[in-house]
Amino acid sequence: MLSALQLAAYFDRTRGFAFATVTAKGEPRVAPVGAVFYRAKFHIPTAAYSRRVADVRERNSVSLTHFVLGSVAVIVHGRAVVLSEVDPDFGALDVFHDGGTWWRELRAKRAGVYLRVDAERVYSWAADPLAFPA
Repeated sequence: MLSALQLAAYFDRTRGFAFATVTAKGEPRVAPVGAVFYRAKFHIPTAAYSRRVADVRERNSVSLTHFVLGSVAVIVHGRAVVLSEVDPDFGALDVFHDGGTWWRELRAKRAGVYLRVDAERVYSWAADPLAFPA
């Protein structure tokens, strides 16, 4: 298990996750995403018109999983909220997130949003917790 300080230090940049939402039929949908850890919450940059955003607007239960085989795993279950450009944290998130060309194009079209995951449960594991400084 990793401490909150270790997790904050580890997620000091965008990292890869599997992000799961739920369809109207209760079917899980998972996709690879990058996530930014800001103010103790994970934020996923995506297109406002994406299926995952539609799923979150209708049913906000989500899960996030980050892992490196044999090294570390972090699983988050919670609820997601869509953040648009009017959210006070939006600009700060853009500073931490280097989304490259695809994100700049979305932002130019005013179609970029972040999905903020409000964690209800967080599980972590590390093969060597001492390898993760606080």
